[in-house]
Amino acid sequence: MVLIIPEFPNTTIDPFVITSPQTSSYNCIAWAFGDNTKWYWPDPDEMYFWPENIPRTIEVNSFIELYKLKGYEVCISTSLEIGNEKIAIFLGNDGLPTHAARQLENGLWTSKLGCEYDIQHSIYSMNNSVYGNASVFMSRSL
Repeated sequence: MVLIIPEFPNTTIDPFVITSPQTSSYNCIAWAFGDNTKWYWPDPDEMYFWPENIPRTIEVNSFIELYKLKGYEVCISTSLEIGNEKIAIFLGNDGLPTHAARQLENGLWTSKLGCEYDIQHSIYSMNNSVYGNASVFMSRSL
């Protein structure tokens, strides 16, 4: 099933494809990390899961450190590289992290939309949206 959402204007040209039922068990940060059992967020009130050894600050460096735990390193290219898996961290207009996506073997990306669905999408369809833009890319060898 395809999904066109007004908050994601590029979906009128390049729609999202729903790949799972709705659930509030996890969020996009956890989904990109490979965990569908908890909600990850570095909130200072400690309402959500966040690794103890990473600063609980909503800054891009905290998110980079999170994904480094899984072997990701910052890279430049969004292109598919056989044998590698990539993460995209989205930043809002204020420069703060809002979303994360993981690249699939077909070169498309997978994301979790809040408490809603997991989706498959291009970077283009997600950019210039309520999540801002994919701004930091990370890669790891599989």
